[in-house]
Amino acid sequence: MVVLRPQSDFGHAPPPQTPYSIVTNLPGWGMLQAFRDGDMSPMAKVVHVYPRFGPTQFAAKLGQEVAKRVGHEGKSCMVYLNPVMWPFTAGHVQNKAREEAAIDPEKLTFKCVDVGGHRLYAVLFEPAHTKALLLSWGAPGLGLSIRMAEHLLNDIDNLVEVPFDDWKNPPKPTYTPVGPAHQLLRERINYFVHRAAIDAELVKSKPDDVLLFPTGMAAIFCTTNLLQEYRPGTNVALGVIFHNTHHHLHEESPHGFKHLGMVDEQGLDEMEVWLDGEAKEGRKVSFVIVEFPGNPTTLSADLSRLKKLSEKHGFVLIVDDTLAGFANVDVLASSDILLTSLTKSFNGRADVLGGSIVLNPLSPHYNELSSRFAKSFNNELFAADAEVILLNSHDYLERTRRLNRNAEAMATFLHRTIGRDDSPVARVQYPSLLPDKSIYDRYLRRSTTELPNPGYGCLLNVEFESVAAAQAFYDRCGFYSSPHLGGHVTIMLAYNMMMYGKKKEEKEEFRKYGAIEESIRLSAGLEDVEDLIDTLKDALDAATEAHKKAAPNGTQ
Repeated sequence: MVVLRPQSDFGHAPPPQTPYSIVTNLPGWGMLQAFRDGDMSPMAKVVHVYPRFGPTQFAAKLGQEVAKRVGHEGKSCMVYLNPVMWPFTAGHVQNKAREEAAIDPEKLTFKCVDVGGHRLYAVLFEPAHTKALLLSWGAPGLGLSIRMAEHLLNDIDNLVEVPFDDWKNPPKPTYTPVGPAHQLLRERINYFVHRAAIDAELVKSKPDDVLLFPTGMAAIFCTTNLLQEYRPGTNVALGVIFHNTHHHLHEESPHGFKHLGMVDEQGLDEMEVWLDGEAKEGRKVSFVIVEFPGNPTTLSADLSRLKKLSEKHGFVLIVDDTLAGFANVDVLASSDILLTSLTKSFNGRADVLGGSIVLNPLSPHYNELSSRFAKSFNNELFAADAEVILLNSHDYLERTRRLNRNAEAMATFLHRTIGRDDSPVARVQYPSLLPDKSIYDRYLRRSTTELPNPGYGCLLNVEFESVAAAQAFYDRCGFYSSPHLGGHVTIMLAYNMMMYGKKKEEKEEFRKYGAIEESIRLSAGLEDVEDLIDTLKDALDAATEAHKKAAPNGTQ
């Protein structure tokens, strides 16, 4: 019996540790809960962390150097390639969602500098205001990458400050050059979109229809901004989607935001009634974004029905296939825009961020969207990051086979414990185990030699009979406690507790949609499946004991 344990200290990445590692080790339900509620002290000990949490490694050092060289040494500094981040940050810090952390934009300092052939837009602020700004770095996903910052630090002594009169009219940007890896990466993504298609006649994209972004959230940020200009109207999130996407759209929807939480037949019936009502009142819907499957509930929406609704009402349908991955599912034909976080299973080594969209040439919006992207798109994916994603994705299909196998094995094992005496497991959310499996199966790619059995992705969510059982499992389990999914190691996170557990109203709302506090999200890695099962057994022993001691109502 092999029970896995983290091979790194608190706040450090699993081997191989590099400055670019994005998985960390943050054990402890209580620590995570305290962080959620505002205790930032554990972060002082963190060396590796998901880079959208804030500037880290070389990105943090570059910010310090820029602050010092523009006369603001000691201030915190976030650095971007895109000048849109100045007005965005000014609005973000005073948004009512910042609550008690909100500040007046007058407390921000904006500086523009040229370093190493790149124009940078810096936002400087007192460290005491960090809570007001963290999500301005994380939600748009446009902060400088670790590799890009490392590159620019080599030329920091040649930094030149660029004068300007008003931060609302910033100097023109340079962005960052496109290298050979960008085109090869676009070709590879397009190949995977076409590979083993359900109906090749419905997949007509070309490499030029693939756009690359520095993060998955940057793909969402840039795409939704463009869509709001193209088709002003209500922005709709369907189902339980990635928390950053949901919270970002909740704040950044100038013509209204609507969350429709259920994706089953009844949920889509209610959506259709709502859409018909909006149309009757003359109100437009700009876009609907849905994940296939949802994160972390792994529920699958009927994309064909959604596509028909989009054509009836004219909205743009964005399908995010990150959890399933375009190795497993073929959903371009059922979308207007296919969106993917390349950071996850496509890259698979947890050492770089990236995102992509693919425009569907058969979409009624294609001509307008491709024209608008051609005019407005600028490259922000650093060449070295594109090179890493290209290198790492060469074995995407092979890794997908292992991730599918490991996740399904864990899900099946946990599912089979339900109903046994003293079992602390109440339900397992994984596409192959849910009532909507037949919907997911409609979009599975054809079998090929490279991937004989397209499957259900790397992510599952296990629900426990009590919070006490979930906490005991989490505190005992030997997987890495970290944000992220689709990496080389198995990762766990008390995701719903952390993301939706702070505010009572939000907690209750998401509970109705299947995202409950007494659950743990698991992302399978590449380990031996027997070791994964042994590790689960060990953690379940602790959860069983805790559940026996929990109150009858299971809420302690």
